[in-house]
Order: sequence, then structure tokens, then C-alpha cells
Amino acid sequence: MTTTSKKTHASSKHKLAPRLNWSEMSQSEHFVQFCETDEFLVNSLSEFIGTGLRAGDACIVIATKSHRESLEERLQAEDLEVAAARARGQYVSIDAAATLPKFMVEGLPDPGRFTEVVGSMIARAAKGRRHVRIFGELVVLLWADGNRAAAIRLEELWNHLGETHPFSLFCAYPMHGFAGEVYEVEFTEICKQHSQVIPAESYPALASLDERLRAITLLQQRANSLEVEIAERKVAEERLRASENRYRQLFDSNLVGVFVSDFAGTFLDANDGFLDLLGYTREELLAGIMQRDALTPPEFHSLSQNAVKALQETCSSGTYEKEYLHKSGKRIPVLVAVTRIEHSNTCIGFVLDISERKELDKRKDEFISMASHELKTPLTSLKGFLSLLQRRLATQEDEKALHYLSRIDAQVNKLTKLINDLLDLSELETGQLVYRAKRVVVDDLVQETVENVQGTTQTHHLLLQGQTQAEVFGVRDRIGQVLINLLTNAIKYSPHANTVVMCVAKDHNKVLVSVQDFGIGIAKEHQHKIFERFYQVTDAEEKTYPGLGIGLYICCEIVKRHGGQLWVESEKDEGATFHFTLPLFQIGKLL
Repeated sequence: MTTTSKKTHASSKHKLAPRLNWSEMSQSEHFVQFCETDEFLVNSLSEFIGTGLRAGDACIVIATKSHRESLEERLQAEDLEVAAARARGQYVSIDAAATLPKFMVEGLPDPGRFTEVVGSMIARAAKGRRHVRIFGELVVLLWADGNRAAAIRLEELWNHLGETHPFSLFCAYPMHGFAGEVYEVEFTEICKQHSQVIPAESYPALASLDERLRAITLLQQRANSLEVEIAERKVAEERLRASENRYRQLFDSNLVGVFVSDFAGTFLDANDGFLDLLGYTREELLAGIMQRDALTPPEFHSLSQNAVKALQETCSSGTYEKEYLHKSGKRIPVLVAVTRIEHSNTCIGFVLDISERKELDKRKDEFISMASHELKTPLTSLKGFLSLLQRRLATQEDEKALHYLSRIDAQVNKLTKLINDLLDLSELETGQLVYRAKRVVVDDLVQETVENVQGTTQTHHLLLQGQTQAEVFGVRDRIGQVLINLLTNAIKYSPHANTVVMCVAKDHNKVLVSVQDFGIGIAKEHQHKIFERFYQVTDAEEKTYPGLGIGLYICCEIVKRHGGQLWVESEKDEGATFHFTLPLFQIGKLL
């Protein structure tokens, strides 16, 4: 190899690897060491300071307590007399955290104070010595505290100070402090403020030129991949931001009340529609004032217990009615539908004020009650006159007239039942349905009811199966009303069959009653609706059956108020079986 080629190779090697010969420091140099571990930092620092002490340089260490202690232990292990050097003013060690406040003004380093504090320190140490070496962690403390602007400004002040006070300054930054794209500009600026940048220890550890070139190539590839990834992420973030803006606009501008809550019922967010509904501000909502109000009733919470259960099982509560409490104390009836937010324990709810509908329902119930009472009086008179006519014509043996009167009587009975149902419905809705409970012998009531209904039909045979030998506590006439309704429905909805089966049995602490027909059946999509008010099922030919569609609703409410449950099992065109339970009579419950 020629002399020229040797020089070229040496020059290339110098550019590829950092210079780590601490004895070859210029009179004025500001370099930065990036490090991955504290151990590597202390090793480099001990070589930098130790070399200076051996050469008779003044050495100033402005660092954290832990780094100063570790450095002095390492220097003493290398047989350097640190105490003696400190005594003669060659070695100065001060705390970085205590030094910073001496020149910081409103979060930034003040040039005049910095020169006064640090410049005077350098001037004192430099007297009688050929060179000053400084290790400073002031900028690192500012960086770690998140004050990046102050850290960069302080690097500039060190450079300005070096123009009047020659010194070699060793700065060190932990590499993990620059993780993330957000530090790219500041990282570049910090590197520009230094005359030499020394990479973290993983790079100098590579021994050969080939290894270092491979490492640089790999870093270039990673940097390129990162740039592509960052560009793609920015596009995704922009799309997400646009999506969030659309969601927020829909959320805020929705005329329906919308809230976000957790499963415990704590409100996390709400739109203006919801806040206006309840009379609270968003600040009061987020501060939890609603939940903290001791006078708030349980129904005020955003979710009902059934809704929470449905959300956990199916992620949707369906719609349900409840009441909220306005800030003024007024109760607001609402319709609520809640959906679980995917992969979270929060949910979004939609709330519709149904105050007007409830008021209309109330007026309708009042009208039905008044009209039913008004109709019941002439019907009672009509029923009485029919009885008189039937008795008088019976003596004249006018069979044709008696037949017509019988037909009229049957229609009057139907009309009376409809009016009674309307009255029951009205009283149920207004809470006026009277229950005077007594002990009821189940077998006697069932037997009596079957016999009475059998006497009114010539088309079906009512088959009674089982006995309970039990009593329940309730209103005999109301339980009988449920039995009659289920039997007459079974007859009405099985026009092409001739049998209806009623079964009674004891099931643990309950009485179970079942009524089975062999008629048109009930399709699955209707089964959860038939117990609602005014709902009627039609068969395949869209045939309708007489009635108001409130009988099953009344039966369901009666059974509920007796502590039981009413349900149906059915398949389309395969008949239906209605079941209901009542709790057995227990003396202890009366005490």
C-alpha cells in the first residue's frame, strides 16, 4: 500500500468511526455522546476526565448526584487522587439540578446569568492550567423535563461562551429520550450545535470497517422504511381525524339525546340534546354532579340492570322505557336504546323524550275509562231487559223469538267482556286495579273454570289433566280471569281442532298451569309481541279474529302482580301452549 493510499484509508476510517482518543482534545471543542446505558456513559466520562486530570487539565463536572458519585468511584479505582485534585482547584464537581435555577428565567436560560454563573466558574478553574475540560448535564435535565426549547437554547449559550472561554465540553444524551418521530427536528438541531457527534455504544463496538458499513446500510434501510411507515400513518391519522370529526358532528348535531357511559352508569360524554333534556351543562356532567347527587333516584342512572345484562350478552340493549330526573326535579319519561362500543366497557345510548306520548296515553286511558263506564250502564239495563223478555217469551213458547234473543244475549255478553277488558286495562295503566288477595284452592278454581267454559262451547272438548292439591295467595276472580282468557283463546285460535288440554302441576315452590291448543300456532317473530297492548296475530290467510288484542296483556299483568310469570311455546301451524306460574301459598309470607 502506498503512502497516499494509507492516508486515504486512515481518512476514511476517521469519517466512519468516532474519535475516542481523549488525549487528542482541541482547546475549544463541543461534542455530544449518545448512550444507551448509564454504565457506558460513566466509562466514557471517566476516560475523558481521567485523561484530563493526568494531563494537568482543569476538570469541571456539572452532573447529577448519582453520576458524580459513580464517576469519582471509577477515578479512585484508577488510582487518581480526586480529593487532592479538588483541594487544589483542578477538579470541580457541582450538582446540575442545583445549578440550573441560578440562570433560568421564565423557563429559559438567561444569557447574562449563564455567563456570570458558568463563565466565572470556568475562568477560576483555568488559572494556571493549559486546558479546561467540562462535562455538563444541564441540557439533559431540561430535555428530560420536556423543556426542549430551553435545552437547545442552552446548547447555543455553551457555544457562545466557548468563544470567550476556551474549553472542551462533553455533553451526553440517553438515546431513549429521542424515541419517536416528534423529536426529529430537535434531534437534528442538537447535532448541529456540536462540533462532533459520537453515536451510541452499539456502533463503536463494531470492530471492522465492513461491520460498520453493514450497520450504516441497515440503518439507512430502517430509516427509509420508517419514512414510508410514517407517511402511511399520517394518511391513516388524517382519515381517522376526518372520521372522528364526522362522528363528532353527528354526535353533537343529533336532535335525539346521545350519551356515552360505562357499565356502572357513569356518564362520560353527551350531546346538547341529552344535556338539554336533563338541564345540566357538559361541565356538570363530566364533573359527575349527576351521579353524586344524593337525591338522584336509581332510575336516573344511564343504564338499567336489564340493559347492562343485554349489553354483556349481545352488545345491544334493545329499546326500553325509563325515567330520568331533570335538574329541576321533574321526572322525564324516555325511550332508551344502548349499544356497546366495540372492544370496550363503554356504550353509546340514544334517548328520546316521550313525555308527549305519555301524556296522550294518559288522556286516552282516561277517555277509555270514562267511555267504558258510560257504556257499562246501558249495557247492564239492556242485559236486564233481555232477561225479562226471555222469561216472558218462554211462557208463550215462541222458539224463534227465543232464538233471536239468545243471539242478542250472546252479543251483549261479548260486548260486556270487551268493555270489562277496557276497564281492566285503564285501571292497570293508572294503578287502580284492586287486588284483595285471599287463599285460593287451585284445583277447585281450575275445575270450576273448565266446567263453565265447557258449557259455552259445542265445538271443543276441554280436557283437564293433573292435580296440585295446593293453594296460592291471590285474587280468585283475577286468576280465574286468566284461566278463562287462555281457554277461550285456545278455542278461538284452533277452529279446525276439537280439543283443548289444560294441565296443572306443582313445580317446586310454584304451581304450573298450561293450556294447549292444536290450532294455527304463533310464528317466532310474533311471540315476544303478543303480550303487548292491542297486538293481534293473523294467520297465513291474513284472517283476523275478533277482539281488541288486550286480553293477553291483562293476563300477563295479573300474573306478574301475583308474583308469577306467563309465557308461550309454539310453532307456526302446530298449535300453541301457554304456561303460567304462581307461587305456592306460604303462611310465613303473611306474618
